[in-house]
Amino acid sequence: MARKGKRRGGPRYKKVSLSLPKRLYLVLSGIAMGDDKKLNRLIKGILEDKLQESTVAELELYLKKAEEEEKEEEGTGAKP
Repeated sequence: MARKGKRRGGPRYKKVSLSLPKRLYLVLSGIAMGDDKKLNRLIKGILEDKLQESTVAELELYLKKAEEEEKEEEGTGAKP
């Protein structure tokens, strides 16, 4: 008789924290009518839709842009 493999325990999803500009947060919070669960569901839906439409090359481009902005900030001495 074949053995079943053990399932790993723990959460199914990885928890991620996002930093949003205050204006964007207020707009999304208004759409979700101030409910944190609705806000999280809205943000999750937006991210999933964007990721389904994006290619790997486009996502890599986002990373390159972020790295270039960080280098520019370090070069000019500007603080985020």
